[in-house]
Amino acid sequence: MLNSLIYCAKIFRTLFVSDERYLKKRFIKKLGYIPNFKNPQTFNEKVTARMILDRCPFYTTLADKYAVRDLIIDRIGEQHIVPLVGVYQKFEDIQFDALPHQFVLKCTHDSGSAQICTNKDNFNIVRARTRTNQSLSMNMYYRKREWHYKNITPRIIVENYVDLYVDQATQSTITTCRVHCFEGKSEFVEVDVIGADGIDYSNIYNTFWELQPFTVDCKKSMPNEISEPLKFTKMIDLANTLCFKYGYSRVDFLLTKDEVYFSEITLTPNAGRMVIEPKEWDEKLGQYWKSN
Repeated sequence: MLNSLIYCAKIFRTLFVSDERYLKKRFIKKLGYIPNFKNPQTFNEKVTARMILDRCPFYTTLADKYAVRDLIIDRIGEQHIVPLVGVYQKFEDIQFDALPHQFVLKCTHDSGSAQICTNKDNFNIVRARTRTNQSLSMNMYYRKREWHYKNITPRIIVENYVDLYVDQATQSTITTCRVHCFEGKSEFVEVDVIGADGIDYSNIYNTFWELQPFTVDCKKSMPNEISEPLKFTKMIDLANTLCFKYGYSRVDFLLTKDEVYFSEITLTPNAGRMVIEPKEWDEKLGQYWKSN
């Protein structure tokens, strides 16, 4: 009930507070400096300026987790996309008896709604229904003012479960690889890891698997060295194929021992409020982004 009231308030607020005003206020609160969206220099300024000024309908297709699949298959082939079990208009359409023993359920129009099932016998369908229906009822644009989410048709997809890559020396699991691309070229790879201790870490490498001297979103680098995954070079090649040839784009992947799977393309990471440490790297990353 409370979440619904907060969401309604956010919808009402759009009638009186422009996207630029809202995003500027949030920017200052999170990052601590006054942005210049007319002449952006830092990475976060450029991301936020894109959200305000660049409203290309194609961005909506990229953000739609179902619609983007056909685009990716056309570019890099079906073998690099997680197999689809089904697509549904509402939760009640899902026939759980027909689903595989392990699967991932997610909404197509938002971020953060994925629910991972590793054992169908223990999957809480009631809780999944509540969470999914709540996600379906909300438009992410009103929550974060990321315009490209506004016109996505809400749907549910179920995909195969993926056995993620495990570094044998440290027994750490690589959960996501986010390839940050500038001007048509992969530059940095943000590698999210769950250590053998169960703690979440995030290492940032260049394309030669050399650890970089900055972090994002207050994530700690893993203290133990992880070996370069077998499919790392293949992943970089795929990112170069999929990324925007101008400006910035981030291409995310899932790695297994033998495969590279596309996850998503992101154009506005953290809604333009990515905490980068040391702070000078906000400007350094902005320098990689040369074109509009």
